[in-house]
Amino acid sequence: MRAGDGVKRMTSRLGRRLRWHPWSISLGLLVHAARSGLWRSLSRARRAVDRQEVLTWLTHIPGGDSSREIVVGLRQAGLRVDEGGNAFYLPPQPRLNKILGPAADHYPPGTGFKILRDLRKVDEAHYLRPDRQTRVRRRLIGTPHHQLITANYLHRLGLGPRVWDLCVLRAGYLSMPTFVVQHVEGGPPDARGCAAFLERLRVALATTELRMTIPNWQRSKDFRCPTCNGNLLCDATGTPTYIDFQNFSVRDPRRILESEATHGRVTSVSQAPRFDAALQLLREHGVDLRHRVVLDVGPGAGVRLPRALRAGAWWALGWDQPAAARRAEARAVANGFTRMQIVPTDLDDDYDLAAAIPHWLRRHLTDAVVFLSMARPHMGIARALATLPWGAVLCMGESGHAPAQVSDHLRVLMTAGVTVAPPVSRSAGGAVAPPPLLLLRRTGESASARRVLHS
Repeated sequence: MRAGDGVKRMTSRLGRRLRWHPWSISLGLLVHAARSGLWRSLSRARRAVDRQEVLTWLTHIPGGDSSREIVVGLRQAGLRVDEGGNAFYLPPQPRLNKILGPAADHYPPGTGFKILRDLRKVDEAHYLRPDRQTRVRRRLIGTPHHQLITANYLHRLGLGPRVWDLCVLRAGYLSMPTFVVQHVEGGPPDARGCAAFLERLRVALATTELRMTIPNWQRSKDFRCPTCNGNLLCDATGTPTYIDFQNFSVRDPRRILESEATHGRVTSVSQAPRFDAALQLLREHGVDLRHRVVLDVGPGAGVRLPRALRAGAWWALGWDQPAAARRAEARAVANGFTRMQIVPTDLDDDYDLAAAIPHWLRRHLTDAVVFLSMARPHMGIARALATLPWGAVLCMGESGHAPAQVSDHLRVLMTAGVTVAPPVSRSAGGAVAPPPLLLLRRTGESASARRVLHS
């Protein structure tokens, strides 16, 4: 053997070691972040997520001191568990209700639960385990709250499934941070379908705020056709869908809204003090939004619903005009609000409001709080609400309405067991009185939604 060959092999081994040294990896990630515009993600002043309240669900998951013991216990209980390096996944299955309890019943059908192996509190946990990735990579990905934005931006771009929530599953003394996701059951696409998906991904990376957290991603096994390391599956329509989101980030969530240029920012601003006044009235009469379903009918629903989630609502469903609904969905994605849906529609007397409520949600309406805007009152909407088992309806009048005018539109809601709280028209200290608020309450309302949640 010649001396030169030995030197070459030694140099090659040294090069491989240096390439995979944590310092070299971190330096490469820093260069990648600068080129991709992800430098904000590395700053300690990274934009805080204006988030919805994190819900904690009590479960019957077999206890353990580690994620490995929990997985063993779940399998012994007869559940299918899919394991990954940083999380394990419970797909929809018959015995899920028995183990997860109310958590399995309080999300849309076809829901799976991705449980992080990092079993710390949700504000301390991270998707990537510290022993598996560098600190720089974890900063690029962000906290689980930031990942909500990334995951649902992927969904908005037609590249990934919807993520319904970031919650905590409680098993004994353990609190397990969990992503509640839309399950994708299909198999991997063929090579042609995979290539078409990767081309759509390249276009999105070049034209939207979506970015990769890894350099040279085309060479990664996570993006190698046809299976992309098991991450690319076909959904019910046969469309390839990428089911994992830790390789992605959003350069600037605020720019997500630029594609939905709004004429309605004045409306958005004006809704905030009105909603605060509505919350105050609800509190004065002992109505708390925490752990309730909130329905919102009329203009401004897309602005009020995130505030309801911030106040602790469990689920939020609203109706608004199509353009406003699109802006609301974009705003929700950009800010990490997930437990909400906006129905785009032009409301009129012929609209079947009750039929538009998802079937899985109807059985949870006993404690629902309804915000009803009287900007465009329709008797058909009021008649539909009269058939629903809500707990309270807050009617929000317009400027110039008197409380008596507002109540005239709600006579159809005055069925047995419904009482009217004292009408309120608060003075703002100016010449024009703020819009009136009128609260209807149904006596004997259930507290079932609050009993199944623990906070």
